[in-house]
Amino acid sequence: MKKLLLGLLASLLFCVPAFAHPPITVFVDQVQVNFDQQPIIKDDRTLVPLRRIFEALDAEVFWDEPSQSVTAVHGTDVILFQIGKAELYKNGKLTYTMPVPAQIINDRTLVPLRAVAESLGCDVAWDGIDYIVDITSDGTPAAKPTDKPVYEEQDTPMSGGYASKVTAPDGTVVLNAELRCDEVTVGSGRTSINGDMANETYGQGEGFLQAYGERALREYAENPDGFRPYYYMGTYTLMREQDGYASFLAAVSSYDGEEESVQYFSHTYDLTTGKEVDLDDLVSDSREDLEYLWTVSFLALADKDPDAFYSNVEKKLEKNLDQVDFYLTEDGIAFYLSPGIIAPPETGAVSFAITYSF
Repeated sequence: MKKLLLGLLASLLFCVPAFAHPPITVFVDQVQVNFDQQPIIKDDRTLVPLRRIFEALDAEVFWDEPSQSVTAVHGTDVILFQIGKAELYKNGKLTYTMPVPAQIINDRTLVPLRAVAESLGCDVAWDGIDYIVDITSDGTPAAKPTDKPVYEEQDTPMSGGYASKVTAPDGTVVLNAELRCDEVTVGSGRTSINGDMANETYGQGEGFLQAYGERALREYAENPDGFRPYYYMGTYTLMREQDGYASFLAAVSSYDGEEESVQYFSHTYDLTTGKEVDLDDLVSDSREDLEYLWTVSFLALADKDPDAFYSNVEKKLEKNLDQVDFYLTEDGIAFYLSPGIIAPPETGAVSFAITYSF
């Protein structure tokens, strides 16, 4: 092990902002659609990966690279549009002008969901509270409500995350808990690591459901028109999976009936042994040296953009140095503080990164 070097410091605001809402979930005929690139909202429109949504709607997709155009065949209908252009043609006629055109983001072609679905004759319903898109393509009616609340709980920890919800007797979802988790694919310790992360997501999600499920049902029964569904949703992202270490960073947003909040969690593992490691296992710096590094770095960020931080940032930092956590990046270590500690929640988490070779 060696010490961290201040000379290698590269400070920046954390690149994963606080969630303003839960992740977007898309259902087609009551079946959830899973995407390799998560849906996004741009200019108040939901964009989703092109191929996966067309396949979910039973359409065959053809991509023409020279013209950057997409052709989709659905029964006797042929849909055509181009990347970056708003016009959508159906059977040779302009039938839809998309408020946001199809575009390429993170090497994936994303299309406006409502425009695509409606062009294929589907009905689209948007739940702006729980961020759920419900598409009906075949006219199948929704399931009849029961006379009792339903807890759809995940029975055991599972790789890939946790998903459960609580439904009121009239079919309204009053609480939704969903945590997605990347899986480690290399190293002899990967099975143990994935097991630990399955236990982590299960414990977090199940804990929220058990703590707030009954309260959500009670509040909905008392005021169904003014009720806002509870949620606990987020993603555990694998930030590093190389050179002997796997490191996860989670951003989880929640609403418990009283306030919205965002929490960050991080875990780092030895890929060979499958054991979780802490900062002392990775660097030889003393606690005093680390606190000096954190203080100098976080205050440097505050000096750079004072409006994004609390006015008494120095005092708040001094009192909360024990809240500093870390995760590994592809080329070093990042240290972070969760929202609301030295900056308002809307600023998001605050972090700086250091280039470091293990």
